Amino acid sequence: MKIALIQFNATVGAIKDNADRIIMQAAGAHALGHDLIVFPELSLCGYPPDDLILSPAFIGANGAQLARLSKELPADALVIVGAPLCEKNRVFNAAIAFHKGQPLAVARKILLPNYGVFDEKRLFAPGRKPTVLKWQGLTLGIHICEDSWQTDGPSFAGLDQAGLDLLINISASPYHQGKIREREEILRQASAHVHAPVLYTNIVGGQDELVFDGGSMAIAPDGSILGRAKMFAEDRLSFAYEAHLCAARMEPCPDAVGEVYEALKLAIRDYVGKNRFNGALVALSGGIDSALVAAITVDAIGADRVHGVTLPSPYSSSATHGDALDLARRLGMDCLDLSIREIFESYLKAFKAAWPDPNAGVTEENLQARIRGTLVMALSNQHGWLVISTGNKSEIATGYCTLYGDMCGGFALIKDVPKTLVFELAKWRNDRGPEPVIPPSTISRPPSAELRPDQKDTDSLPPYDLLDPILELYVEQNRPAKEIIAAGYDSETVRRIIRLVDRNEYKRRQAAPGVKITPKAFGRDRRIPITNQFDASSNPV
Repeated sequence: MKIALIQFNATVGAIKDNADRIIMQAAGAHALGHDLIVFPELSLCGYPPDDLILSPAFIGANGAQLARLSKELPADALVIVGAPLCEKNRVFNAAIAFHKGQPLAVARKILLPNYGVFDEKRLFAPGRKPTVLKWQGLTLGIHICEDSWQTDGPSFAGLDQAGLDLLINISASPYHQGKIREREEILRQASAHVHAPVLYTNIVGGQDELVFDGGSMAIAPDGSILGRAKMFAEDRLSFAYEAHLCAARMEPCPDAVGEVYEALKLAIRDYVGKNRFNGALVALSGGIDSALVAAITVDAIGADRVHGVTLPSPYSSSATHGDALDLARRLGMDCLDLSIREIFESYLKAFKAAWPDPNAGVTEENLQARIRGTLVMALSNQHGWLVISTGNKSEIATGYCTLYGDMCGGFALIKDVPKTLVFELAKWRNDRGPEPVIPPSTISRPPSAELRPDQKDTDSLPPYDLLDPILELYVEQNRPAKEIIAAGYDSETVRRIIRLVDRNEYKRRQAAPGVKITPKAFGRDRRIPITNQFDASSNPV
């Protein structure tokens, strides 16, 4: 027997197109002699479908394509497809095993995750017991993603005594840094529990704030990995079964920084492509954030589809302006050069009656950022380019950004990337080419918004190598102030950072979506009320 795990990049809502591709890929795998062909979780409708599941028209369209799959999938093969399935007015997250023109078995997801980015309990009805299928002399168990995560739960009831030859897990497991190792350990435990190899196939691709990394694999009961598909790319992983599951090819995993770079690259490629933008626009400041965003986007969709613009103000230095133009040259992208000096001066003249003081401080700083925001959105409007905002997680967390200014854009690519990791990613990318694509001076220069003379980020924030670990403890690990201080951080610094995070929720709520790459991202991962008077900085717990 030959088995194919199809690592599939589905587009949410493109139900017919997804079905076309499922039929085509199944036919191709069958032509190569594969008898068992497995697609990921909800590959028919895309993941996560969110409240589309609540639409009767959406469920009806899925049903129509499921009927089509019954007729058009290779009849001699067993083809397992993930799809929403409506039965007696209840919708299940299901795995349908097609054979000879009909569903031979249906597995309904038992464990519906309802934490972090997941919200499945409000959308799906839970299955009651695990599915075991006898086919061609083999005993197959079928799990859907979370079902394999808890060996002591109902999804494993009786499976350790079922005499399984294989446990098949179809999944849509989103990426965050370190998730690859977490999955391996979970699947090792599942395989050991059922005394059989686990065949795990994962979806791949970008979907709004999530990116799916693929990495489909097979794990044996002794914990060894029998094969692994590519990371961050569509793939077909083939196995032979001859009395036991035979080892297949093993694709390498990127290093810790490289996997983040690949995740960001895939996320922006699919966001631009699936939303049908003509290209992307990045405002180049000469700083490291915009340089990294431009480099990732060029690598993702090509320099001919990425456009830069420099927007120097009266406070922009010749060094940063020069670095912005040099970056565009190194990346091979075009770059407009639009000074905002005259526009800024005309705004100041118009507002003279409103604030006679010529040194209006942060108001004038934000005004420059908002002028830039207006210009980049006008370019987007005119050319159909996606504006990619360039704020990092450290800035978004503390509110060191301007609402309707540098926060303007349709996608915030590095919204979940701490500043310290921005530097690591920039250096990692520069080490991967014949010459650095990001000017070395951009990396070595102290970060600055350049909205007033001699400004540095450290005028407003603690140094990033101090700020980022505290943000990780507070935002990602949900640790209270008392514990963070006990970990050795200065009390006043910790309380100040927590206050900054908490009082800038209103800004984050209005920010563009950005891809999740840490265990807890702002957005669908973390939901805090804007109107909220709880003072986490002084709470004694």
